[in-house]
Amino acid sequence: APWLMKSLSVVGTAAMFMVGGGIVVHGIAPLHHLIENLAVTAGGDLFAGLVSTLCGALAGVVVGGLCTVGAMVGARLYGAVR
Repeated sequence: APWLMKSLSVVGTAAMFMVGGGIVVHGIAPLHHLIENLAVTAGGDLFAGLVSTLCGALAGVVVGGLCTVGAMVGARLYGAVR
């Protein structure tokens, strides 16, 4: 079914943003500690996990957007040089 493949692609893309954002957040210690403290002070364990996951996903979207813009600028510069 085509809707199933489309759903899998959307869920897979969201998962990649969450994983990539989590890696970026863990790599920047002050940001990681800030999110960790925010998640703990926000409420219970379930809510803390949700805050942490959403912050990771947001970081993934931001970093992905920056990489996309960088690639577009690089492609234009490369095209201008050629």
